[in-house]
Amino acid sequence: MAITPVTTAAQGGKTKEANVAGVAKAVHGVAANTEPTVVAGEAAVYEKSDQTAAHTKAAYTRDTATLSEITRQVDAKLATLRATVENLFSMQSVKKGEAQGLTYYQIMEKYDGKLKEFYQNLEVDEDTRLTAQQEVSEDGFWGVKKTSERAIEFAKALSGGDPSKIELLKGAIEEGYKAAEKAWGGELPEICRQTQAATLKGLDDWAAEAKQSEQTA
Repeated sequence: MAITPVTTAAQGGKTKEANVAGVAKAVHGVAANTEPTVVAGEAAVYEKSDQTAAHTKAAYTRDTATLSEITRQVDAKLATLRATVENLFSMQSVKKGEAQGLTYYQIMEKYDGKLKEFYQNLEVDEDTRLTAQQEVSEDGFWGVKKTSERAIEFAKALSGGDPSKIELLKGAIEEGYKAAEKAWGGELPEICRQTQAATLKGLDDWAAEAKQSEQTA
């Protein structure tokens, strides 16, 4: 039975990288289709001089504990996703008498620019389909709510909570989604677009809160 695991594949793979690696790219240029490297460099520490008190400075320092925990959680889920894709691809190759043994990354490279076609034609068993549905559900790990929340939390931790980096972060996330769409080979599934919108809104809310705090300080 051929069932399209489009949402899980896009949200769990390419879109996760668009969110997390895209946020990282805002600070240190990580490519949108690579695993996130939690390195913030000089942009992670920001010092703002107070003209009325030259020696008084506010420091924004990256939250390494949060970054490590988010990365650990996502990597663990991605390991399961990669194994599932490799297994499904291998079983389908056996049926068609094609070459087997491709790793997840080799599959992604082979079908770069046409991942949509690949996943639409991938045969999925019922257990895998049900698991995928759960993962992208409202309360699922790859659902819109939790995925966007992780991306926002990652952005804040990586920037050290510096609101002056919000526009930079938003731009990087948008670039990440464009890269994911290019690799996908067409418009991303609706759940991915919803996640992007929720992530950008969360960053806008953060900017509004920061502005309000400045005005009331």
